[in-house]
Amino acid sequence: MQEAAKALETLDTAILGVSFRSGEFNKDLCAKEGFNFRLLSDPDRAVIKKYFVWNEKDDCAQRVTFLIDKEGFIRRIERKVNPETHGEDLVLLMKRWQEGKKIYDAYCARCHGDDGNAEGYPSVKKLGGIGNRMTVEQIIEATAATGLVNLNQFSEEELKALAIYVAGL
Repeated sequence: MQEAAKALETLDTAILGVSFRSGEFNKDLCAKEGFNFRLLSDPDRAVIKKYFVWNEKDDCAQRVTFLIDKEGFIRRIERKVNPETHGEDLVLLMKRWQEGKKIYDAYCARCHGDDGNAEGYPSVKKLGGIGNRMTVEQIIEATAATGLVNLNQFSEEELKALAIYVAGL
């Protein structure tokens, strides 16, 4: 995770961990493990519960990643976290999200608006909240089904990046 934190910093991204343990425990853990990111303390579990990651039965928090932009909007939730590859997965997610934003701004914002909620063109649907209803694969399929966009102009990786970004609108 240390290497990932450095890579994410170059992508203008910060890692914040949240633990229900005390601040002192978290400080010691960070020193022991060599964490180079902030591990916030939430002993009353208010934040953990608010984000619906508290496992009351086992008295622990689930490992979940939230991609939150600078305005405080949750843009992506990753519930399947593999601790062994999590750092690498985060770096890949951010690179894809940023690439998807560039593609969206260049090809999609004109019709859908910067926030995905414009309705100015015929047959254009709002995209806000689409990630709550559809997977990345379903977003790509639905886009192809409209016939309004020539998806052949994009590589498979570019389509995934675009769908990851659109899912967070």
